[in-house]
Order: sequence, then C-alpha cells, then structure tokens
Amino acid sequence: MAIYNSMILWIAILGIYNRISLRTKQRKCEMPQGHNKYRVPMWLGVLTFGYIIFWVGMRSGVADTGTYITAFNTYPSDISIIPQYWDFSENKSPGFVTFSILFKHFISTDYHIWLMTIAVFTGIPIMLVLRKRSEHFFYSMFLFMAGLLFFWMLNGMRQFLAAAIVFLASDWIEKRKTIFFILAVLVAATIHFTVLVMIPMYFIATAKPFGKKIIFFLILLLLAIIFLEPFIGSMEDVLEGTAYAGATAQFAQDDGVNPIRVLVMAVTPIIAFCGRKIIVKKDNIFINICINMSVICAGIYFLGMFTSGILVGRLPIYFELYNIILLPYLLEECFTKESSKIMYLLCTVGFLGFYYFQMRNSYYVSDIIERLID
Repeated sequence: MAIYNSMILWIAILGIYNRISLRTKQRKCEMPQGHNKYRVPMWLGVLTFGYIIFWVGMRSGVADTGTYITAFNTYPSDISIIPQYWDFSENKSPGFVTFSILFKHFISTDYHIWLMTIAVFTGIPIMLVLRKRSEHFFYSMFLFMAGLLFFWMLNGMRQFLAAAIVFLASDWIEKRKTIFFILAVLVAATIHFTVLVMIPMYFIATAKPFGKKIIFFLILLLLAIIFLEPFIGSMEDVLEGTAYAGATAQFAQDDGVNPIRVLVMAVTPIIAFCGRKIIVKKDNIFINICINMSVICAGIYFLGMFTSGILVGRLPIYFELYNIILLPYLLEECFTKESSKIMYLLCTVGFLGFYYFQMRNSYYVSDIIERLID
C-alpha cells in the first residue's frame, strides 16, 4: 500500500509546489467553464501523472495483471494472422489483441514495456482532459487516486483504456458531434465492447441536467431492480452463444457493489442537485454533461448493488471520470468562499477514508523492483 500512498503524496507535493512557486509563471487562459484561470503547465501535468504511470507500468502481479501477462506471452508476433482475431463471435477485443501482436512484432516481446505503453496510452488522455477542463487540476488528481479510479489502470486495464479513449472524445459530446463521438466509441469497442453503453448514454448526457431524460433513466433503473429475476433470465438468452455465455451465473455468487462505494459516488450528484439553481443560471454546457454523467454513474452503481459488482458494477467506469471534473467545479461555484473551504475539507477527509477502507488489504508486486532489492 506504500506505493499507492506515495502517489497521493506525490500529487500533494506537486500541488503545493504549483500553488506556491509556479502561480506567477503559469499561462493565463480562458478555461472552458468561462473563468480566467491559470492552467497547469503541460510539463507539470505530465510529471504529475507520470509518477502514477511509472508504477502502473512496473507492476507484475497486481489483481488481474497476471492474466494479462499470460495472454500477452501467448499472443503470436506474426502479423499475418491478425485477421483471424477480427471474428467478434470468437474474440471480444480484436483491437486490443491486434495492438498487442503489432507491439510484439515491431517493438518488444517484454511485457513490462507493453504494460508501460498501455499505462501511457491510458494516463495521458485523462491528464489532457483534466488539464483542460478541471477547475482544480490537483484536486481532480487527488480524486482520481482517493476515488480509486487509478486502480482500474492496475485491474481491468483493457476496459479503462477504452474509457480513456472515450473520455478524450468529450469535446465531441459538448459540440454535439454525434458521428465523430460514435466513431470514437466504436474504435474503443474493439478494445472492450462494454464501452458501447456510451452510445445510448450520449443522448441522455447531452440533455438538461435533472431533466426528463435523466428522470426516465432513473425510472428504468428502478424497474430493472424490481424486475431483476426476469431481467437476468432475458440476459441469459441474449448472451447465449457469445463469449459471455453463462456470465449471468455470476449474479448468484456476486454480492454486488459495496454500498459504501454507492454512497461515495452519490455525493457529487447530490451536491449538484442542491446547487441546481446556480447550475441552471450558469448553464455551462460541459458541466451540464458532467452532471448527467455523474447521475448515470451513481444510478448504475446503485443498480450494481442489487445485481453484480463484476458485470454491472464495472459499467460506471465510463461515467465516473466526469465526477473528478465536476466535484471541484461544484465546490468552487456552488458555495461561498468560507463554506467552500469547509466542503473541500469534508470531501477530502471523506474520500481519504474511503480510499483507506477500500485499499487496506491491497498489495503491489513488481519483479523488477524485487530483483533490484535482492
């Protein structure tokens, strides 16, 4: 756990350094929220995320990393057989496999370099969006860590890579460039097909916050919970013959999403609801999108509490990233200067408590570090 704690400490140190030493040197620019802010220099954003990327890439035995390493070692390096992997009935991630084969053929057969490359391709897009969009880059980075989003880079990296690609396409949601956004989702779907959920959710995310579409969405979730058993039965029929056939059996063995996580994920949309008058008055397009994404995230987590933390509980990954942009905005804009400080303190303590509760039994394994120590 010391490695993970050091990531939070690194963010805190650079955040303090940025606030004290670099403020007068930062480039003043017009932020998307409409305020004159000092955007974090690119080198500092890369340095901040680079430390996380380094440790993510150096791992060799965290969560499902071993499964990925085994898969990489079994992938061929012969690029002529790549077309065989583009049978969606047999392979659920042809884009990811293709990338891995090309990597082994042209770059390296060392899985450490492969893991590091994926960490870069995942981390940099997220950093770029946060640098551009966040009211408080370093607090967003803190939420990225304390809210455990970073752990998806270690466990479930294929899905999080798909999430990072779609997150980078956020501008197309704001500008209503539907075709471009759908194309980005389809590309990401070759890495992890669950990202396809972003296509229908796009039309909800672009609606007015707390409007009819969001209410309709929440009603559908409630009905899904009420009619859970027939819903699972229908899923068995739909998934039959696919790579996920029999997956619904996990519902019976799965305890669902941790209620504490559901509660934590509900904090941001609840604050947004309480400050809805200010939000409506400002009518910021991107923040409205973030609010809808936040509500969708909390709603699906709530559904996952009654169903499956593995199947349903992983879908909010695509929406949760918007929370770490939204929460700093809400704390800055929906409270007075003094009450904002109190809310920052409460959220910081709360998220740290969540982080330590969830990570108390975590571990980190790196065979490179172990060899260096020995």
